[in-house]
Amino acid sequence: MISASSMDESEPYSSEDEDVSLTGSDFEFQLTTSKRKLNSTQGAASPKRVRHPSVSGSSQSQTPEESRGLGPHGAQTEGRATACHLYEAVRSGRSALLTVIDDWLEEYRRDREAGILELINFVVQCSGCKGVVTREMFSRLQNADIISHLTTEFNEDSVSYPLVSGGSQWRHFREGVCEFVSLLVRGCRNSLLYDDFLFSSFIALLTGLADSQVRAFRHTSTLITMRLMSSIVSVAAEVTAQALMTRRRCELEKNKPAEHRAIDRIEELEGSYRELLEHQEDLRSLMNGIFKGVFIHRYRDRVPEIRAVCMEEMGVWLRENPASFLNDEHLKY
Repeated sequence: MISASSMDESEPYSSEDEDVSLTGSDFEFQLTTSKRKLNSTQGAASPKRVRHPSVSGSSQSQTPEESRGLGPHGAQTEGRATACHLYEAVRSGRSALLTVIDDWLEEYRRDREAGILELINFVVQCSGCKGVVTREMFSRLQNADIISHLTTEFNEDSVSYPLVSGGSQWRHFREGVCEFVSLLVRGCRNSLLYDDFLFSSFIALLTGLADSQVRAFRHTSTLITMRLMSSIVSVAAEVTAQALMTRRRCELEKNKPAEHRAIDRIEELEGSYRELLEHQEDLRSLMNGIFKGVFIHRYRDRVPEIRAVCMEEMGVWLRENPASFLNDEHLKY
């Protein structure tokens, strides 16, 4: 068990203690591409993640040591090593993050479950936790159980964690984490951002961590989720602009005289427009899930740094995509 010093027992964290009202008490995070729903009521425990289908090389044939993420000699598995690579690249600041992201994307396309585990364990390490989410845990356990396991693995003797650590080696850590998240979304904006597995799984676990009693988990996951939101908002603005331009081009082609009208071109533009509308809906669902699942609970957190992260990033949303956020639903916060 972790010690009281590592938790916010003197500073209530739950949304039950916050004067937040929503239209309807249920938070529903729905991704339209997969029709999955991740449900969580206000102040409830962290949302349960939909179980994912097993992939080849599942833990059924593993030894007990391997099923816990350990090799035959007790060493950490490749998933842990690659997660360490992501963490060290951000911590040291000596690696080109764009190259790191490209390498990770290649790994994800080969094995998507191994790829998402790298991201999850990257977040765990950024929180200062020595626990590891193994492939077996990810396949078999719900998010609440995974987070409970990670909580017991937290360092009992330390009240510090990377985001609040002093010293020159941590000076640029926050900026490195934010840059990593931004580049991740940019690298996925043409395809994987609309994957019904990657971001739905990642955001679901981040949402649970953002509701943790452990301040390190709550602070780190809130920062990552808010920057994730800002990057998605930016992509959504680009997609909206592309959709408007595509619709105009289609209308111009349709208004041409019949002898100059290119039917194939019209069909191509209409197909592109429909695809962009689908992307808009997918991004809107992601943004809605993050806003209702994390922002409305953490913007009044007892920890000032967490509140500041939320309000700072909301300023980015208002600037990048005013059409979506300059309304009563968002401005009341």
